Order: sequence, then C-alpha cells, then structure tokens
Amino acid sequence: MSETRITSAQALVADSAALVRLLEDVPDAGEICVELSKPYFTRRWRHSDRHSFWIVSDGTRAVCHTLTGLELDEVIALWLSFDDYRRRPGFTLSASSLGRIIETELGLTVELGE
Repeated sequence: MSETRITSAQALVADSAALVRLLEDVPDAGEICVELSKPYFTRRWRHSDRHSFWIVSDGTRAVCHTLTGLELDEVIALWLSFDDYRRRPGFTLSASSLGRIIETELGLTVELGE
C-alpha cells in the first residue's frame, strides 16, 4: 500500500506564467485556466501515475491540491463523499480539510506536504 499524500501549490490568477507552472501536470489544464478568473472548482484524475488534482480559485488566487497514493476506486468514493462536505455552510477546501475527509471516509492516514 502506498502512502497517501497531499501537496499544495498556489498562484495568482493574473500571473499567467505562474498558472501555467501550477497546472502543468494537470489534465485539461488549458480548459481550467480560462475558468480561474472567477470562483471555480474542479477535480482531475491522471491515470498514468494515479494522481488526483483538486483545483480551486476565488477569482484572484488559484490553488492546486495534488493527491497521491490512492487507487481509482478510492478517488471516486472520495469525490462522491466530498460533495456532501462541500455543501456544508462555511466549508473551505484546503489540504487539511481534504486530508480529514480522506481519513474519515476512507480510513487512511494522510501526510500533508508542501
């Protein structure tokens, strides 16, 4: 079993070079970039190395949380359960909130990285 890890990076939406670097490994990055100038949320899966990308923007700053160490069935279960958390008043997506959801819903220990 591989280690479940979340790494996060961020960029200002107005800095196009930083956005390109932020999303360089994310599938369909070009489609995502055009949406980041407004409040936006999306998830992407890269099957080749089992990376799950969680991208959120407030219109000014974009953040990409990259999850490693999960299998596709675990990611699907996480995506489904996450939608319930997301609807809760005051919920904010962060590496720590995502880690808590993984620990609660999947029973896995999560390491948070930079």
